[in-house]
Amino acid sequence: MEQLESQSNGGQKLAAVLIGTLGSGLLFSASLAVPVIGFVSAFLAPAPLGLARIKGGSAVAGFSALLATLLLAILFSPPIGAWYVVQCGLIGLLVPELALKGFRPSRTIIWTTAAGLTLTALIVAAFVISNGINLQLFIQKEISDGINQATKLYEQHSGLPAQDLEVLKQGMQTVGQIMSRTYPALTTINLGLISAITLLLFMRTATKRAVAVNGSPFKEFKTPEPLIWLLIVAGFAMLAPSPLLTTPALNILSVLGILYFMQGLAVLITISERSSFANTLKVLLGIILLTQPYLVVVVTVLGIFDYWGDFRTPRITQEENL
Repeated sequence: MEQLESQSNGGQKLAAVLIGTLGSGLLFSASLAVPVIGFVSAFLAPAPLGLARIKGGSAVAGFSALLATLLLAILFSPPIGAWYVVQCGLIGLLVPELALKGFRPSRTIIWTTAAGLTLTALIVAAFVISNGINLQLFIQKEISDGINQATKLYEQHSGLPAQDLEVLKQGMQTVGQIMSRTYPALTTINLGLISAITLLLFMRTATKRAVAVNGSPFKEFKTPEPLIWLLIVAGFAMLAPSPLLTTPALNILSVLGILYFMQGLAVLITISERSSFANTLKVLLGIILLTQPYLVVVVTVLGIFDYWGDFRTPRITQEENL
């Protein structure tokens, strides 16, 4: 009997390793090889490691991530393996552990993103020192090469008039200049989004398998209050004439803007759920934000002023008997 149970556990762990390794590895590989589908699969790649964690435990999930890293390093290159560790391996391992330990979703995302940024900084520092390159110039060149490739594709396949192509080129060059200044913020936002999606998928999987996690709803999302002072300081720093001040300030504002947009969205969802047409209002909210992107600014401002307005607290009116 014990031998049968041991074989069953061994088979379950083997299945968990295959799920974690092949699932995560293939999704990450698709993000490198397939232009359109790859954009989506990059955000899904850490999820199979969460399933491996539930089915086989921490050691099995860790072994799956290690095996996927080695396979990607061999099939592609060592830098690709390192990229997988930062963008998928670490997130796919850390998110389930923090969620199972009872961390709130917001704390899980923040700690996972911070860990990913730390590991990224260490890998980048090792790369810069070992190759003796200027990081800023290297990133500018990579962004410029990507913009040039995209521009050539549009020229060959879009069929746009020469005047429209010139406007498009200027717009893409402007985007490239902004990216070369805000790549730390873009990296942070990217890791945060991947962490959030991984957590959402893990919580769904855990619920289906009756595994307890701290599933506080998104409508309760609120950024730490001291961040509002960082937002104010960064805003005033943008008025300085020196790029040494405006560039860090721009990165801080970019990251905080996403956080306060999420807070504003949580406020709107809370208000919507007080209505008897909650689901309809949520769908309309999504459609409006997709079709009218400038309203993102309004939602972000709503999130900022949530500290003073306390919009999620129900207003109780007392009627006096006259």
